[in-house]
Amino acid sequence: MADWCGTARSNYFHVRDEGAFRAWAEKRNLRVFERSGTEGSPKFFGVYSEDHYGGWPSLDIELEEDSGDGSIDLYAELAPHLLEGQIAVLMEIGAENHRYLTGVAVALDHTGKTAEITLDEIYKSAATAFGVDIGEITSCSY
Repeated sequence: MADWCGTARSNYFHVRDEGAFRAWAEKRNLRVFERSGTEGSPKFFGVYSEDHYGGWPSLDIELEEDSGDGSIDLYAELAPHLLEGQIAVLMEIGAENHRYLTGVAVALDHTGKTAEITLDEIYKSAATAFGVDIGEITSCSY
């Protein structure tokens, strides 16, 4: 059996408080990257994962030890760091060898509202576009 290995990163966005954002990212083992804004505007920031498997973190070991459930909602945690009007887009792609390919993109605003798409949505889209039954389309896996 193979491990799933992935890559995850975000777009650039403005944050409310650089120090608080960096502390949160460090707590979640995320690396921060930045880009200068135009003259007179704040810097842009983004994050990427350096997790062993490359995906976004979904578990907090310390929380799990304390409460028995270490699940975290990364999007809900990130939202309050965003400056009002900013949209963060977090993408994650990966594979388990060539057996399964996965991809998801989640956009969120400062209130925590999200929009999401996945690579698996292509099957429904293709069935609609080509007027075939979705069951006639084989999956990209073995």
